[in-house]
Amino acid sequence: MKKTIIVLLMISSLLWGAQVTRVKWKSGEKFSSYLQSKHISLSVLKTLDELEEQVVGEIRGGQIFYELKDDKGALLQALIPISSTMQIKLSQDTKSDKYRFSIVPIKFKDEKYFASVDITKNPWNDISKNTHNDKLIAQIKKAFRKNAIKLQKGDNISFLYTQKTLVGYLHGDPIIHVIKLTKGNQEQFIYVDDDGDGHKEPYETISYMTDSPRTAIFRQTSGASSSSGQFSMPVRNPRVTSSFSYGRYHPVLRFYRPHFGTDFGVKRGTPIMSIGNGVVTHVGWLGGYGKAIKVQYSNGYMSIYGHLSGFRTIVGDVVQEGDVIGYSGNTGTSTGPHLHLGIYLNNSPIDPMSVLSEGSSIADKLIDKMSDAIGGGQVAQIKKIPIFNAEKYRETLESYINNKTPSYDWNKYESQRAQAQLDENFQ
Repeated sequence: MKKTIIVLLMISSLLWGAQVTRVKWKSGEKFSSYLQSKHISLSVLKTLDELEEQVVGEIRGGQIFYELKDDKGALLQALIPISSTMQIKLSQDTKSDKYRFSIVPIKFKDEKYFASVDITKNPWNDISKNTHNDKLIAQIKKAFRKNAIKLQKGDNISFLYTQKTLVGYLHGDPIIHVIKLTKGNQEQFIYVDDDGDGHKEPYETISYMTDSPRTAIFRQTSGASSSSGQFSMPVRNPRVTSSFSYGRYHPVLRFYRPHFGTDFGVKRGTPIMSIGNGVVTHVGWLGGYGKAIKVQYSNGYMSIYGHLSGFRTIVGDVVQEGDVIGYSGNTGTSTGPHLHLGIYLNNSPIDPMSVLSEGSSIADKLIDKMSDAIGGGQVAQIKKIPIFNAEKYRETLESYINNKTPSYDWNKYESQRAQAQLDENFQ
């Protein structure tokens, strides 16, 4: 414990008076040239293995990175992002003048902020002047798009959002959670979903087509089912965007990144169907899969439906093949709306496409036509999907408003960066 305290004191002493600057990598500059420009011995290059040499060779001109310098301008540390999650860290040893090279995770700060803006002339100029975060404008415009909302002189817009920072600098786009508009005596809330779209209610209204009761009965009595494979597809008109893979060794992340499942490209809110007859064993958050459902089938099979936006089942439900159990979304570790389907046999992952039907058979199509002939067919359904934490975000926003909290001004934050930026990335 004492040793840890001493080391922390040494680091704090080293960083006292230090300042971070945001820099662009010079076009055509090699890593060795960068070291020489900072008066760092090239002996550090001898410590790199083959994969690390490959990484430094891929740094390109224009790459944004961060330098920590002491009060005399000497480099103490440099952080060079090489992916969305990893960075090169070049740091001076606290006990010597030598520098160490390592590849470490990027540690973002991810916090919520508040803004309240009175519209005096141009709403977008007013938001920019009050927050000094111009990326907010595009996100607010997107939230307004489906509701045809226009801001005018005399209006007030207040909103709650999340913003990432990296060593004191804005990183990525803000995420708007909820907006309150005040027009005279009229108030209106806009709730923002995972895709950045705004809604006047704390839920999304999704419409879709499903089999009519007569069609469903006709299918069961006619024996309509998947013609090939043990299970049926989880979505209509499936489009595979990422296949099952045991992965490969990643030269940056330093471990294998398998993809134990199949991703289907679908719009948010698409009905997700059970691939077979089984029992629901999990409904809720499941790590990187976000909102997810698990279904246990016979003969040792189990499936995971990941990144959902909403559920239409609960734990313990007995579901039949083709039953709608949830709706696609973008929750968890996801770059866009899609469905991740994982299938496991005796707890071991298998390629879903090896046991899924590849599509409707000729017999299925004939049954569809016969069902239509007897007055079956499909009917329209409407589903309300709650927006995640919508009510909670509204309560938080109203507390900021009632407490007359000032807008968070990122320009003032910039002036305080020397103190705020010495975060764990530089430790």
